[in-house]
Formats: sequence, structure tokens, C-alpha cells
Amino acid sequence: MKKLDSEYEIHKLAAGLKVDWQQNAVQNIIALCHDKISKWTKGISKIRSIQELEVLVCEKVKLVFEEIYREDDLKAVIRKYVSLGEPIFSTLKTDLDEKTFATLIERRRIDGNSQDRYVAVIDCRGSKAPRRFFSRWHEIAHLLTLQGQLQLPLHRSTTDRSPTERLMDTIAGEIGFYDPLFRPILRDEIAKEGGFAFTTVERVRGRFCPEASFQATLNACVNRLDVPMLLVEIGLGYKKEEERQIFSSQTTLFSEAHPKPKLRVSTIIGNDRARGTSLKIHRNMQVPAASVLHRFFFKEDDLPAKELEGFENLNIWRHSDGGALANLSVRIRVRRFESSVIALISPARLT
Repeated sequence: MKKLDSEYEIHKLAAGLKVDWQQNAVQNIIALCHDKISKWTKGISKIRSIQELEVLVCEKVKLVFEEIYREDDLKAVIRKYVSLGEPIFSTLKTDLDEKTFATLIERRRIDGNSQDRYVAVIDCRGSKAPRRFFSRWHEIAHLLTLQGQLQLPLHRSTTDRSPTERLMDTIAGEIGFYDPLFRPILRDEIAKEGGFAFTTVERVRGRFCPEASFQATLNACVNRLDVPMLLVEIGLGYKKEEERQIFSSQTTLFSEAHPKPKLRVSTIIGNDRARGTSLKIHRNMQVPAASVLHRFFFKEDDLPAKELEGFENLNIWRHSDGGALANLSVRIRVRRFESSVIALISPARLT
């Protein structure tokens, strides 16, 4: 979040939206989105689900969705809008490439009262299908923060990790898991479980929105926990200097022996409660052989379950210079998720 706050693109967007861009620009933009939704929901019958909220917000921003599950769907959407005098839709054949999750198009041949001024075409083919729910809210986020018209008749949401796209993901994670609807379910399921685990996420997802992916729901849960928590993904990888060595050796005439990849932290997300505490693990750190994570990753087939829980002290984790992490006992819950191994790490004793 802090890194996003320092980006020029985010400062420019915040200034255009007339919110403070000098301090906490990201939170100020998110607060603006929440304010808009609060005004829209005020005075109407109670919103009981995230689907009902999506319908309301789409009405307010004049957005409709078209979803693509197969080639015939794509052809039908193109025919529909081209016949309505919107030739820009013919570019969908090339716009929806393997790196593009969705395209947001502003229609030109409509009047000011039309409720479909914007069309978000969501690519749900193949591996993109689990992102469907999140992609819809990502496009809504673009319209909640839109100033005037789209810079072009269309905007593509891709694997590009530009500051603006990262911000839209952050907003989607906030409003797509709208607190007044999501947090009561999360608290209820934690109380039933007597704590937070991966099974909690599945139950929350089932009650809140089964269409949301497990990963998106997991992120939303971790971000809203009242206790410090790290969400970690591990995999085989190299130190930065090893990567440079491998790359440089590929450009020379003589091959050199490459270093072997080691089990490392590939991704790490800490919630707000973890900030300022000694619960810290750093990206790309090597996972120690004595760790629960190491045991699970390399001996998973020998384990009786596809999940594992254990305790360890963070001081068994070492930096490359030999320095240890904090003397802190932690609880680790680890499981395989698709092709990754992920873990929830929290203090063993909570005060």
C-alpha cells in the first residue's frame, strides 16, 4: 500500500478526484468509492447480498456486463454491438488475448439516459474463469474512479501491473467484499471455528459469494482479520544474484554450472494488524529445512492430509548474511492450492 501511495499515477488520479494525494492517497481514493456506494444505498431497501449491491452500483455507473465463455459468445457480442453502430467492438477479436481479463468500452451511439453507456466484456475462458467475480468488480472500480470519459473508447484490464491496475485490484478487493455484508459473515464463521483456518475461508465463500474465487476470498479474509496474519506462498527459486548469474551465463559462449533452486518465499502479504509487529518474513527468503513449510513442500505425498498445521519459532529463519528473524513463536497452517503451496502464519499466542 505504501509503495502505491508514492506512485505518480496514483497522485494524479487522487488529485483529479479531488482527494488528498499527498498523504494516504490510496486509502483516500478507496474512501471516496465507499462514500459513493453509501450514498447510493441510503434510503433504499436493505441490500442483502453482494449480487444485489453489484446490480445497484452498475445501475448508477451505467454499466452492463457481457461474459465470454467460448468463441461463439465472443462472435455474438461483436455482432450485437457492431449492429448497434459500435464498430469498436470488432477489436475484441484481438483485444481479448491471453494476457487480458476484461475490456471496458464506452459506447458512442447512445443517448444520455442509456443505462448501458459502458460495456465490460469479461473473458471467462479457460484459466480466466476463476477470476470472473473479481474481474467484474475490477471494471466497476475503474468507473467509480473515472474522471470524465475513458481516454480511449476502451480500456483493457491485463496482467500489466501498472500502479493504476494494482489500485483497481485493491479497490475491487475492498468493495467486491463490501464490509457491511462480508465482515459479519467472517466474524460468525471465525466464532464457529474457534479461530481462522483455510476451512473458514471455504465456509465464508459459500455464504458470501460462491462465485468468488477461493484466492480472492482468502485475501479478503486475511485483510479483515482482527489478529496479525501473514499469507505466504512458497516455491523453488533463486536469489537475485543467482538469477543474474544464470542470465549472464546464457549470453556467453561457455556454459557454466547453474546454481540449484531452493525453497523460497515467492509472495507474502501481511494484514494491517501485522504491521509494526515482529511478525515479519521477507520475500525471497530461503525456507529453513526445519520449517513446517519445508516438510510439507517436499514430503507432502507422505503426509496423511493435504493440509498441515504446526508451530515453530521465526528465529530458525535466517537471512543470507546469517541474521535471524525475531524470537517469536508462530502457528503455521499450510496447504496446496492449485499449483502453489500457501500458508497462514500468525503469532502462537495472541494478547
